[in-house]
Amino acid sequence: MRPRLLLAASLTCATVLAVAHAGASAPGGKAPNMASNGRQPHVNYMTECQGCHMPDGRGIAGRVPAMKGELYRFLDVDGGRAFLVQVPGSANSKLSDADLSALLNWLIPAMGGPAKGGFTPYTPQEVAAYRGKRMVDVVGTRANLIARFPAEAPRTN
Repeated sequence: MRPRLLLAASLTCATVLAVAHAGASAPGGKAPNMASNGRQPHVNYMTECQGCHMPDGRGIAGRVPAMKGELYRFLDVDGGRAFLVQVPGSANSKLSDADLSALLNWLIPAMGGPAKGGFTPYTPQEVAAYRGKRMVDVVGTRANLIARFPAEAPRTN
């Protein structure tokens, strides 16, 4: 009986140390939220995004920016990749870092961006890092990024 108790105590200590180490190595001292809700990215879009951005990504003129045919362009300017994660709808969503990265990786090609595989996919760790840095001026940041969109055909990232 004692060897089992010793083994259980050892495993518990190892787990606590592993969790503590993971939390210490993540931005802000928190372990990234990697748990997936099990839904496909298009379902997460329907539940988390399309209420404002519309089912086809056209947005609402003057109120909600369009994503259709525009979203991928943010990947062509410095800071644009982070912006797509840091906008309040993404950063404050209930989606885990894993689900948000999967959603963005589906959404960019779905909204008329580069062909699937034509850009570097987001990782949950990257999303966690970007989410850890809050954006203060969303409208100004977006305007600055759009002003720097290339006039010619975008490169693939």
